[in-house]
Amino acid sequence: MNRKIYISNFDRKLRSWEKDITKLEKKAEKVTRTLQQHIDELKQHHESAASKAADLLHSSEEAWAEVTYGAEEAMNDLKKAFRKARAKFGK
Repeated sequence: MNRKIYISNFDRKLRSWEKDITKLEKKAEKVTRTLQQHIDELKQHHESAASKAADLLHSSEEAWAEVTYGAEEAMNDLKKAFRKARAKFGK
């Protein structure tokens, strides 16, 4: 193989790899955005559950059943969101 052909082939391969790298970068950006969205959702659910925990501490005996129900719902929402994120992105 002569020099010009070799350089031309080498350059073509480099450009092809550059395109592949760019595609991979775009995928990584999308995954990062999606993962951040899941993390933000988890934080919101965590804050809600933490708020319900505070409600549990300060609730009266009369409000206990209602507050406990809300706390359980908040905890279940947090678990669901975490499972969803784990299923999407692995352990």
